[in-house]
Amino acid sequence: MKLIKFTAAAILAASSITAHAGLLKIDGGTDVTIPSNNDFRGYVGTTQYNFGGNLQANQTGELTLTFNFLAEEAGAVNTFTSGGSSINNTTQKAPFTYTGNYADGSLIDFGFSTDRLSAAFNTVLNGSNVIGEGVVSFAIALNTTYKGVAYDAILFFDDVGGINDDDNHDDLLIGVKAVQVPESSAFILMMLGIAGLVGARRRKLN
Repeated sequence: MKLIKFTAAAILAASSITAHAGLLKIDGGTDVTIPSNNDFRGYVGTTQYNFGGNLQANQTGELTLTFNFLAEEAGAVNTFTSGGSSINNTTQKAPFTYTGNYADGSLIDFGFSTDRLSAAFNTVLNGSNVIGEGVVSFAIALNTTYKGVAYDAILFFDDVGGINDDDNHDDLLIGVKAVQVPESSAFILMMLGIAGLVGARRRKLN
């Protein structure tokens, strides 16, 4: 019985590790030191983020993504949106989840917007993230923590985008947790394997 329990626990632990390891990656951009004028630098478990890249799926399959409001330093209303749901820095701070099917290398569905700028310049979508004067943008840190809580990615939004842009990307921080939804066939095979171990053990005892 101990063997069965140990084997089942090992299988479940292995599947859990697979579900959380390396599900997101960054395309493009440059790794830079998080600037000292970023108000939340001391809470983030890394000293660097990616400047100008875009967030992609790192495996093919169904992902459930949970988006969490972490922090904001802004005089504007800044909004994060994915899959029709949103978080902003004023009235909508509750986390939400989005599940979608992704191919390896496909873009994660999200965008940021602000009421600070005119409509022509106030939105950035993942896939069109560009660092420069006159545009809003976001930075990304993968596999890090915020106040000791682990995230697969942290997104740092910059809402100014103008000539006086401070480029410190601390106007809205979103933590992303990713879980790969197990395929039904893989789950069935795992259960059959456990059932087989149970049956073999019972035959041995008899």
